[in-house]
Amino acid sequence: MNQLPVYVSLSNGTDSYWRNGSLIYTDGVKAMCEEFKAYWTIDVVRSYLPQLTEYEFLIIYYDVFDNHTCHFHVREDSDLPDIVSQTIEFTDLKVSLCMYLIDSVLLMREEY
Repeated sequence: MNQLPVYVSLSNGTDSYWRNGSLIYTDGVKAMCEEFKAYWTIDVVRSYLPQLTEYEFLIIYYDVFDNHTCHFHVREDSDLPDIVSQTIEFTDLKVSLCMYLIDSVLLMREEY
């Protein structure tokens, strides 16, 4: 499995905010999407946004498996049950991801 680019893993905060419909995201998310050609990860979060707006802080996981499937799930905390969950039948994403959704802004865990 590949690793996140160094510029994402070393980032702290963001200089700019980006928008995809009603979802706002940071430089780190944009860099990850560009590096892995994975803008679809933003689309998945955005598709569930109406269900997630009542929460101030969420953890978003993309768990990628060797058979090229991905398990997308969202939790309030790592030891709580999933709020939403989706199996993605095929992905060419090479790395599992953890992001945060804080007050409707999507950011990489490393940016927090």
